[in-house]
Amino acid sequence: MKRISIKGLGLQGLAFALAMSLTLSSFAQQLQPSSGLKLYDGFDQRFINPAKWYTQWQCGSPSVMECEREIQDGQLHLRVRAYGSTATNDGNRFGTTGIFLTSSSVTDVAAQAVIQETNAQGCPAMTGAGTHGQALLAGSFFNGGGGTSDDDVQAFLQFDRYSTDAPGAVLVGGFLKYQGQFFGNVTLGTVNVGDHVFVELKWDKANHRFVERLYKSSTNTWSEQSLPYTIPDSVPAIAPYKQLSANVFADNCVGTQTFADMGINFNSVLTN
Repeated sequence: MKRISIKGLGLQGLAFALAMSLTLSSFAQQLQPSSGLKLYDGFDQRFINPAKWYTQWQCGSPSVMECEREIQDGQLHLRVRAYGSTATNDGNRFGTTGIFLTSSSVTDVAAQAVIQETNAQGCPAMTGAGTHGQALLAGSFFNGGGGTSDDDVQAFLQFDRYSTDAPGAVLVGGFLKYQGQFFGNVTLGTVNVGDHVFVELKWDKANHRFVERLYKSSTNTWSEQSLPYTIPDSVPAIAPYKQLSANVFADNCVGTQTFADMGINFNSVLTN
């Protein structure tokens, strides 16, 4: 395939070039240094590279029946499935699988992604949305000045599907976390299981905001949202991290076996 110079175009310009002659799988290979992003990992090895990634506590409680993290066909495959307790209607059970970038100081992370599967069965006795599957591109970027990890400001770009949502539909959005509080919820749009997309999470320190973007190859459209904040941002994070993960939350439910399942593939992770 002929290489296309996209120097200076920015991400929306990149999307136009992509739509004209590229596939998502070759997107990252066409990037020039002036785009501000470079390829961090294309997952073109047999095993996850320990020089680029590390892991922490995984999978969760014994209610997690399947927990997968491996490279499949040149993509990072993450999947987790968990079941709620049938002994109580209180709380839920959590499961997770994911990896963390060893380069945790980066301020801009993007990746190709495709939701492989997501299903959930909620509890009829509980009102409102509860049981759900979630996939995240997330990180801790700076400290608000309190000097503890709880004062670190975290940003999340999420794929999310609740048991009450339409089958196969996944909501893409984002939010922030500071001192135990979640806030700043935004929506980027809805994608379907199997859709190939490109997502980006960027800390725009100069403008005291985070920027989240979603590109859908099926419609050749970009969505972008800003998450502004007023928290002081001059202190580095106490516990910096950047993460890709799949998570599930299965409500506990007397008399009904609830479950949540989330499977996602990531490819061509890009950083600044």
